[in-house]
Amino acid sequence: MSRKATLSVMLGLLSLMCAFSSCKKFESSQTVPSYIHIDAITLDPLTDYSVYGAATSKIPDAWVYVDDQILGCFELPSTFPVLKKGQHKVAIYGGIYTNGISATPAPYPFYKPLVYQNLNLVEDSIVNLSPVLSYYTHDEGTTVAWMEDFENANTLLPASTSDTGIVRISGDEAWTSVNSFFSGKVELPPDSLDFTIVTANEFDSVYQNMGGVYCLLEMDYNCNDTFFVGVQYYEDYKITQWPLVKVTPTDKEHDKPQRWNKIYINIGPTMNNHTSASAFKVYFTSDLTTDYDVLYGNVYHPISERRYYYFDNLKLLYRKL
Repeated sequence: MSRKATLSVMLGLLSLMCAFSSCKKFESSQTVPSYIHIDAITLDPLTDYSVYGAATSKIPDAWVYVDDQILGCFELPSTFPVLKKGQHKVAIYGGIYTNGISATPAPYPFYKPLVYQNLNLVEDSIVNLSPVLSYYTHDEGTTVAWMEDFENANTLLPASTSDTGIVRISGDEAWTSVNSFFSGKVELPPDSLDFTIVTANEFDSVYQNMGGVYCLLEMDYNCNDTFFVGVQYYEDYKITQWPLVKVTPTDKEHDKPQRWNKIYINIGPTMNNHTSASAFKVYFTSDLTTDYDVLYGNVYHPISERRYYYFDNLKLLYRKL
């Protein structure tokens, strides 16, 4: 069992996690376990691009239920014991690092679990599973509020204080797939300038603040410098800008596509703390004098190389339970 098995009732998306933590542990007289092996969990490559965009995912963990009881959270790849034999219901949830932080694992609430209704477990034997997940559909409560893949018009605009904006690029620099040929890029010269780009659309904070609603941002990115992701919200007749996540550089030692990374950012808690806000936007900034650094005492050391920030497959998702 991996180190994350001990975190199975801790952290993450609170309402879902509370449900997990209420489950009892197994009680069994069985002494020889059965085993399940999961090498990786992927998102269905046939996911409808027109609705959900590119089927990119980063699923480092498997959250496993047996007969509707939680077995644990397992870092993949993993082989783990189950004190059950014969046919049992096994449900596999895709786990993410909330806000890109490995210390905050959680099942992703927009991926449906893969449920094996009658999985045959055999003592001292390994069952190999290769779960392929899909999104909860609109009929199941999911709304894709915004999606930007840079294949058409760009919906990220420079803020009035920004020194530059974002441009569409293609070729070797871009994240590409069968449906994707363009990405967004911001480039800054050494030790100078900052950028701030903001969604052109406003998102309905009233809808998101209704009870039992998740709100997360998915994003693929590739950068050689730190940037922030945050929200601008409209409250008490003024605009407040609040940084949520500090995103660190990707591994530039690797070749494309290994330089690209994926992150899932939980926007819901911030907006739920501002229930009188009428709307919000999402912003991205390299401004390292933000409130985030002031709050957490971070010190920025300028770099002497050209800074680049690539973005793709951005999507803001709601799911009403």
